[in-house]
This record gives sequence, structure tokens and C-alpha cells, in this order.
Amino acid sequence: MNHLKKLWGSAVVISLLSTSLAGCGGASDPAQGTGQVDSNQPVTLRFAWWGSDSRHKATLEVINMYKAKNPNVTIEAEYGGFDGYEQKIKTQLAGGTAPDLLQLDQPWLSELGSGTELLLDFNSQQTFDLKGFDATYLKNFTTYNNKIIGVPMGTNGRTLVFNKTLADKLGIKADQVWTWDSVLEEGKKLHEKDSKMYLMNSDLGVVQVMFSSMLRQRTNSPMVKDDYTLAFTKEQAAEAFDWIQKAYKVGVFQPLGETQLFSGKTDQNPKWINQELIAIEGWSSEVIKFKDTLPKGTEIQSVLPAAYKDSKTGAAVIRPSMVLSVNKQSKNQEEALKFVNWMLSDTEAAKVLGDVRAVPALEAAKKAIVDANKLDKNVADAVDLAAKNQAVPDNAITQNSQLGDIVKDIIQKVAFEKTTPAQAADELIKRYTDKLKELKK
Repeated sequence: MNHLKKLWGSAVVISLLSTSLAGCGGASDPAQGTGQVDSNQPVTLRFAWWGSDSRHKATLEVINMYKAKNPNVTIEAEYGGFDGYEQKIKTQLAGGTAPDLLQLDQPWLSELGSGTELLLDFNSQQTFDLKGFDATYLKNFTTYNNKIIGVPMGTNGRTLVFNKTLADKLGIKADQVWTWDSVLEEGKKLHEKDSKMYLMNSDLGVVQVMFSSMLRQRTNSPMVKDDYTLAFTKEQAAEAFDWIQKAYKVGVFQPLGETQLFSGKTDQNPKWINQELIAIEGWSSEVIKFKDTLPKGTEIQSVLPAAYKDSKTGAAVIRPSMVLSVNKQSKNQEEALKFVNWMLSDTEAAKVLGDVRAVPALEAAKKAIVDANKLDKNVADAVDLAAKNQAVPDNAITQNSQLGDIVKDIIQKVAFEKTTPAQAADELIKRYTDKLKELKK
């Protein structure tokens, strides 16, 4: 994979392919930026997404704006939380009952991008203009089997969000250059002073990202190479597992048994709400929800995630925040494409959506929210920092969910001290090697 180029001012395209299902095509000009449709025939579209209350509210308002411009189009909103969303959508796609419009997460594409297409290939739609999207970004993140099956809703950067008000009070310098060693040192010191306090969030998903980040920083490569071989050594894996075990043991991390109750929703963790947790590692698209659950007037700050002093790549992953795709089985593909085009390119819609899906991927939409003062500084900072300190991006095979589940399973054993770091590294290599042989077939 190539490094990302021309990130700002571009948008992203995403592809999805999976099990065998037939699809329908369509073709007529989408109304560029106006939202106006050409037909007066009644059309109903289903639109599924996950998110926070602020995202739901803004998206519903935009849907109503589109309805006002196009009275014949009804868009049924199907929204909720992140828990269970991925499995629900995959089940619906496999069963032929998926909505017309789908908000998807980029890592899911590696699995949905193989087999027979379930989602519409934007590249095959001659009337849909992809010129605003950066080709390198599309190739690195959203192209599978030479098909583009989605467009980015925003740009995401991995970030460390500090409760700066609390950090200042405790004498912790939030904007320091964080290394894995300094995270351990500061977290241990904090927990020794007050056993109720922890430095960082630590559910399995977050710790998995940290683990892969450590290996990436050592190797300048995704965990698995394109030829399905491992990019890391036993010693490098053991080093990462050792750091994780220490982080739980000395109180950098809140115990896994507690944090896992709030997996994917750290903003709802009482430790964060009650200001007993100083920082959350997450995505720029999550910054607003992290901020919203803190007391009014609390200052937050986005900084780069931890890295080794001699890291071979950047500290932050950057990728599409969410992807908007069209179900290939939709009976109203053209109307769906017109809505996608309008939602992502219309400047008035952009002002309403603001940064609820991080920084807009299209330059015109981004400029509109900047001019309207609708881009939160911490969201902008998170993406800016990540763009300037990019880690080598993951390839498709590294993002396979079965491989991810193996890492999470072993992290649990490490966190509860049921295995040593060296044993964990051996187990990881064996299970990865076996699974990769299976996946390669």
C-alpha cells in the first residue's frame, strides 16, 4: 500500500463485495450539488447508520432538507448505536434485506470486498462524478477487485483525547510527545497517588489497535504482508504483549473486566464521566461525543497517540471515518446515488452535518463548515496531526476480523495474567499462521 497523498481536499471511495447475490443497474444523471431529482415518481429509500445523538439529529435534518427539495422522495432512517451494527448489516446484505443506503466502517471492507458484489460499484456508474476523490486514497483504502463501492463521509485520524482541565489540575502535560514508556510512567504515578484514577481507556478494541500500532512502528509494515506472511517477529510481539500486561498491572489501564462493559462507548464509562479517567484513545469522529459527556466548560485536547522514540512509521492511522455505499439490490439505485452526491457535496447540507462524521472528505464541504465555524478545533487538530504523522496503512488481509479476534483473545489472557508475553507471542504466531493458510485458500 502506498502512503496517502493529497488527503485534504479529497474524498475517498470504498468497495464492498461478498457472497453471491444478484443486483440491478441504473443510469441517469445525478443532479450535481442541488439535490433535485428528475422524476416525480414516488421513491422510498432506506438509510442505515450508527452514531451519537448529535449525528442522528444532524442527519435527520439533512434528510428533511432533501425531502423539501424532492417531495417525491421519502428516506426512511434506520439508526442506532454501534453495538451489533456490523453483524446486522452483513446479515441483511447476505439475506437480501439490506437498506438502499449503508453507512459502513472502512475495516469491514476487507471481507465485504471479496466474492460477488453486494454493493454498487461507483466506478461503473458513468454519470456519478468521482473526480473530486483522490485516486491514491481510494486505492489504499476503498478499492477491492478494481471496484469502488462507496464514497467517504469524512476523514478520520487516530487520536488521544485528553480531559485537559483534569490533566492540568493533576500536573499531567497533555500535549507532551507521548511514548510507550512515558504512558507507563505517567499512568503508574497517577494510579499510585489515587487508586481510583486511570490514565487511559482499555477495552479490547482499543488495546488491539495499540498492539498493532506497536508492531507497525517496529516494522514499518502491517502485521501481515500482502503475501500472507507475518511481518513481525516473536520478540516484537512479546515486547508489545509485555507492555500491555504492565499497563494493566500498574494501573495505566482500568481493569479489563470493567472497561469491556463499555466497549465502543467509552464516553459512557462512569470513570470518564466522573473524571477518573484522563484520556481516551479513539478516532477524530468520536471527539465530540467524548467531549459531550464531560461537565460543561471542560477543556479537551487532541494529541498524537503513543509511539516508540525510534518508530519506523508515524504514530497515527488515518483513513475514511465512514463510508456511504449503495445496496446493489436496491430498486432505486439512481435516486440513491443522487442523494449520496447531494448529501456529501451540498454546502448547506455540510453546514448542518458539521463534523459529526469528522472532517468532510470533499473540499467544498470542508470549506463550508470551516467558514461557518462548524468544525470543532479538536476534531480538526486530530486529523491535522494524524495527516502529518501518518502510520503505514493496513492492507486488506491485516484487517480481517478473524485475525483481529485472535489478537483480542490473546490480549485477554495477557491482561488477566493467564499467560506470559513470550507464550502469548508464540500463540499469536501459531494461530495467525494457521488462520492465514486457511484464508489464503
